[in-house]
Amino acid sequence: MKHKIRLLIFCILIMFSLVSCMPSFHTGVENDKSDTETEAIKKKDSGKKESKKKVDKKTDTKREKKPHSKPHIVLKKVGEESYDDLGMTLYHIEYKYIQLEDDGEEFEPLIAAFEEYNKEVDEQFASTREIFENFAKEEESNRLEGYGEKVFTEETDSYIMRADKDVVSILNYTKYDYGASERYSRNSVSFDTSTGNRLNFLDVVKDDKTFFELVDKRVYEDYEEINIQNPSEYADALRESNYDNLVWTISPMGVTVYFDTRVLGAETDGPQVITISFEENEEIFNQKYVYEENDYVVPIVAGNMTLHLDVDGDGRSDAIAVNNIYKQNPETLNIYEDGINILVGDQSRELSGYDSKSYIIKKNGNYYMYVFISDEIERLHIFGLTDLDLDNDEFVYLSLGNLYSDWSQNGNIATYESLDETFTDVKSFKGQSMGNLLYLFIISREWFVADDGRLQTNDERGRIIDDRAYKTLVDLKCSVVDENGKVKKPNVTIPADTYILPLYGVDETDAYIDVIMLDESDVLVSSIGEGYGNYIELKNKDLLEYEGDCYRITFDIDEEYGDISIDGKGLFEIFEGLSISG
Repeated sequence: MKHKIRLLIFCILIMFSLVSCMPSFHTGVENDKSDTETEAIKKKDSGKKESKKKVDKKTDTKREKKPHSKPHIVLKKVGEESYDDLGMTLYHIEYKYIQLEDDGEEFEPLIAAFEEYNKEVDEQFASTREIFENFAKEEESNRLEGYGEKVFTEETDSYIMRADKDVVSILNYTKYDYGASERYSRNSVSFDTSTGNRLNFLDVVKDDKTFFELVDKRVYEDYEEINIQNPSEYADALRESNYDNLVWTISPMGVTVYFDTRVLGAETDGPQVITISFEENEEIFNQKYVYEENDYVVPIVAGNMTLHLDVDGDGRSDAIAVNNIYKQNPETLNIYEDGINILVGDQSRELSGYDSKSYIIKKNGNYYMYVFISDEIERLHIFGLTDLDLDNDEFVYLSLGNLYSDWSQNGNIATYESLDETFTDVKSFKGQSMGNLLYLFIISREWFVADDGRLQTNDERGRIIDDRAYKTLVDLKCSVVDENGKVKKPNVTIPADTYILPLYGVDETDAYIDVIMLDESDVLVSSIGEGYGNYIELKNKDLLEYEGDCYRITFDIDEEYGDISIDGKGLFEIFEGLSISG
């Protein structure tokens, strides 16, 4: 029963996912384009207009402020989707903004650099919207005449390749469709953490000639079956411009260069991604940016990215890659993502699901892979890279935290915003799991990678991420706890007809929630429909950031059937506002 409740929770919680785009920083050569695509890009290049800032709603994640030597990055997605009068999509856009969670003085230059970066994203958003609005008018007219159904899209996935006291490095992977077929491009940007300055490739790689000689050697090891130009020859053409158009990132492992499809070879050769590690030749890199710590997290981008690590200490490097698995619907012929294939040397392992994010973890000299993946539910798989056997697969129901989300619609335009956690530090990241209480609780905790590579948390309870309130239908016995969750006063009562807001909870069988009492003016009560009860929403959003004493309500859970009750009464006898979740 408990697992059925979990499944119900995840099925109900649908995350809105619109598509995205990013500004051009270090940008690769674009693919062949249709006439429509060419027209769109010409318009974008010719008319970047001053845009009204899209992200002017201040979002404070309100984590407990701790002194940090490393910047903690969160990504803000901002999306927009337009519909015709029949509700069919005309276009959708999604862009990513970079935000710094920490506001210490040591990060002020980086904060200023991110603000400048986000202004450029704003301009790109406005430019793309203007182009898509014009295309949408023409498309809507075509649909009224009975032909054509193009949907214009841009969507971006962003990877924080490194974020520490020395450097922040970001890879943006953009997919776009201007009505002909889906294409993609990559761009990158890196910052010096202390100064906020954007880094050029030559700021990081001192000996570019030797670097690209190593790239030449590695590209024919990883892509031996294709016939492509030597990367060093391509780099020669970029040297005069100080590699302005080279797409590159720096991670704790080393420096990675990205060559999109048709840059080094033909369409059928696909893209090439090459990483030269610091260990291969540390002398060719600027020592300031060489990673010095023993433990790290490195994202591994699915498809065409191969990393080389000696995972078992035998002195030989093993090739590590993650590739997406695709299937085709036999009726619609639509191709969809159905899982991933993990490759470590001669070993391989498949996982089913979609929207995966994979990370290489180095902890205490050992290597692990963390894979966040969705299916009916969101889960995290943890593998030791020396053995991909089934018995080595540990998984938990956990996803990277969504710190904030909002969705609204005005006429035929829908907008979506969310603030999402990133995983860049083995010592701390926010992860979300599901509680079994009141059906819809998302619980956020701070997690870390333990010495054995496994996942641990020091948080006995998690913060509930929800603005839903409830009304008590009966008197409830409870206790008062302080801001740290320690009991201050047992045996108190929350009266019937009291509005409450859950702020903390646990996802174990021994379950409770910590709540605060609300005034009637703090909530908005809406009728769902006859026979379905009311939906109660928190109106005073400032209360979501409350830190202080709470009332702890403890639940009884039937071990055999998983039924949840208090003193023999079921949840619907105790709370108003649950109908939407049942």
